[in-house]
Amino acid sequence: MILKIIAFVAAAIPLFLFLRAMFNRRPTRINEGLTEFKKQANLAVSIFLFLIGCVVVFALGKLAWTWWTAALNPHIH
Repeated sequence: MILKIIAFVAAAIPLFLFLRAMFNRRPTRINEGLTEFKKQANLAVSIFLFLIGCVVVFALGKLAWTWWTAALNPHIH
């Protein structure tokens, strides 16, 4: 369930940042808009990679916990 929530948030972040960059700024120059879009895209990618890192850490922690509890209780199989 938590992985589904993380995937949904990760998919929604670029859309949210794009819409915010397009509608929250006054149209002055195309270059400024492009620069802002690049910054927003970089932020979206960073957040996405952070979420992926959290999922990997969570999975490794769960794997380590399973291994550790199995090592402490060898009679449970």
